[in-house]
Amino acid sequence: MRERLQGYADRGVFRGFAEAPARGGRHRFKFLWLTATPFVLSYVPTTGAFVFRDLLPNVPARSPVGVALRCFVGSRTGRDLPEHRRIDPRRAAVRGYVRGGAFSVALTAERNHHGYGVHRAVNLIHEIFVQLHTYFPEYMWENFDASQE
Repeated sequence: MRERLQGYADRGVFRGFAEAPARGGRHRFKFLWLTATPFVLSYVPTTGAFVFRDLLPNVPARSPVGVALRCFVGSRTGRDLPEHRRIDPRRAAVRGYVRGGAFSVALTAERNHHGYGVHRAVNLIHEIFVQLHTYFPEYMWENFDASQE
């Protein structure tokens, strides 16, 4: 798993990739990627959980952005998606949730599918940001100082 994340850093996808010392069996990785704000990915090898906690700030649960994001994340296991974009529910479960006004994403890979899990988690986060840029550009302007062009 660590090697797969390092592979993204080696290819220049992530910048400033670092791993914090593990605590309680939980590994934390920090890196810059799609925004100027660092991403924090938590990984628990015993459960296969990959969590981007507080991925997106200022997302009230019942707001249009919060509802749309939860629906979007939930739709990623749909058989109508091409295989390269779909999260296979036999290999991983995924959910998006709002807690404390921040949107988080959790993907839990089945046993022996943790490599698949990290790859799908990274692709999912990228797709979320594409969705935000497309359908909620105001959110990106206000929270990530994204270009208005």
